[in-house]
Amino acid sequence: MRTCLLLLLISILILGCACASKITVGPKDADYSQIQEAIDNSSKGDIIEVQSGLYYENVRILKPITLQGVDSGNGHPVVDAGGSGSVISIMANDTIVKGFNVTGSGGCGCGNAGIKVDSSNNIIQNNIVYENKYGIYIQSTSVNNTFYSNDLINNSITVSDNGKDNRWNASLKSEGLKGLLEMISGPQIRGNHYSDYDEGAEGCIDANNDLICDRPKLIGTGADRDDYPSISKMN
Repeated sequence: MRTCLLLLLISILILGCACASKITVGPKDADYSQIQEAIDNSSKGDIIEVQSGLYYENVRILKPITLQGVDSGNGHPVVDAGGSGSVISIMANDTIVKGFNVTGSGGCGCGNAGIKVDSSNNIIQNNIVYENKYGIYIQSTSVNNTFYSNDLINNSITVSDNGKDNRWNASLKSEGLKGLLEMISGPQIRGNHYSDYDEGAEGCIDANNDLICDRPKLIGTGADRDDYPSISKMN
């Protein structure tokens, strides 16, 4: 009986490891040439790595995956919606989106955004979101999402957060000597950079010269706020 249980456990572990896979997107020598095609053919938990390049797409994420931009020699990949709809729409919980330049949403005030979030428990980090109607638009049912180390630049409306308990800063985990030092001094906490809140005239004062605005950036009309807004670009 014990042997049967052990064999069953081993089978479950093997199957669990086999479920997640890495998928590549790029102009050449990749599994797919389009991001949406890769997402459509992915499975829950897969990691999709997108190489440098320009991708004219409206990307819709309908399953929990990691969508990661990779600088393969020509900078982080650019996703451009060409002036129609939202550029990246996150509609599945437990998704990670990082490492993209995101631009070209539609101009509709109905929620066209660089990154539109209609789900919960996601992580959005290290993206440059620029020249969209909304930089980030969060639906009312979306909760517990984390945004950090993003640059929100020259969007008509920087952020619309209609959700609840969304976090606009997070601790970065360092490795090596820096990680050991942070065990003493505490982890480094990062917020985001906002082009409408990085100058004194906009309310961002940096009296102690730590490159962080002394006052938090209020997000929308709710209780959410970024306690560590950066005065300079982060990506």
